Amino acid sequence: MSKIPESLIKEIKSIRKWLHEHPELSYKEFETTKFVKNTLDRWKIQFYPFKNLETGGYADIGSSHNKVIGFRSDIDALPINENPAHEICSGNPGIMHACGHDFHTAIGLGLLKYFSDNQQDFKGRLRVIFQPAEEATPDGAGFVSREPLFNNMRGLIGVHVDSHLEVGKFSIIKGAACASSTRLEITFLGKGGHTSRPHNTVDLIRVTSQYIVQLPEYLKACFDSRDNFVLVFGKIEGGDSHNIIPAEIKLTGTLRNFDNHILEQLLKRITIFSDSFGKLYGLDIVASFPNITPAVINDERLYNHFIDFSNRSQYSENIQILKKPSMGADDFSRYLDKVPGLYFQIGAGGSAPSHSSDFLLDDGLIKPALSLLVDYIQYLNRST
Repeated sequence: MSKIPESLIKEIKSIRKWLHEHPELSYKEFETTKFVKNTLDRWKIQFYPFKNLETGGYADIGSSHNKVIGFRSDIDALPINENPAHEICSGNPGIMHACGHDFHTAIGLGLLKYFSDNQQDFKGRLRVIFQPAEEATPDGAGFVSREPLFNNMRGLIGVHVDSHLEVGKFSIIKGAACASSTRLEITFLGKGGHTSRPHNTVDLIRVTSQYIVQLPEYLKACFDSRDNFVLVFGKIEGGDSHNIIPAEIKLTGTLRNFDNHILEQLLKRITIFSDSFGKLYGLDIVASFPNITPAVINDERLYNHFIDFSNRSQYSENIQILKKPSMGADDFSRYLDKVPGLYFQIGAGGSAPSHSSDFLLDDGLIKPALSLLVDYIQYLNRST
């Protein structure tokens, strides 16, 4: 197990504190980007801005051009008012690091500093990607994946803090780690009119309610029952008065599943069903999918390397093999068409669920996280 200097742990905790106190929303992480650059400048590490984005960037440590291992740090925060009772609290009203991205960014910086200070023992190259807008639509990874960063990359690591997992513990799963998340927008267009004469109109509210009930049943009948998916509508808009049948209604929802090939078929079936349903009731139904975040699928080779690494080290007793993937999504999946990736969870202790004003983590997670990641990156450089 690598010995992470206490001076570095102290510095990374201080960095995490600054990041938490200065959160910024997606695509607006200008001060965060400046802080990352200034920190790397102080350490004499070159920071490279992205070509396709105004925020974020990346940095490299190591001389090898053929053995590049990547690490993704997402840098954005959420539009949430933090509980002011927190000891370390957001100084930007209405914005909060309520998903742990301040820790992800601090850990990425910690890895760069450690390997910069120990380059004589590091024969590969580490590339840390400071990615904006993980929480946004469209997501930042879609833009970063267009950057020329992945040609010689042997593997990309993504982590996420987990408040349900004890500090010092880690969890990983083979195959699908996170669900896909597809935003659905279904627009119903029909003849409106007076509620006293529904036979002269298309009663859109009644028809829309039938659509909401029947679409999931239709999809279930089209696919193997083992090909699980979740379809939920979270918003419905339409109508202005109790006695007017509207001419337009819009449904917005989310579709999630764990197989990207099945996802393609699901979206085709939704389009087919919408067209047929519209013809049946005499209206137009337009189904669109303005944002599709694929499922995160762990690379089998990297997963096997991680298990072998843990079995050869004293980390094994602190690593949990999950039986079920997360229904949450992460745009880390955008990179996986470019490079094999591995995504796992870091125990963070703390309290309250993510994306809540009470979200609070234990910064004691930084030391074990850096230690495991340093050793695993060294292992990958020797094994790939």
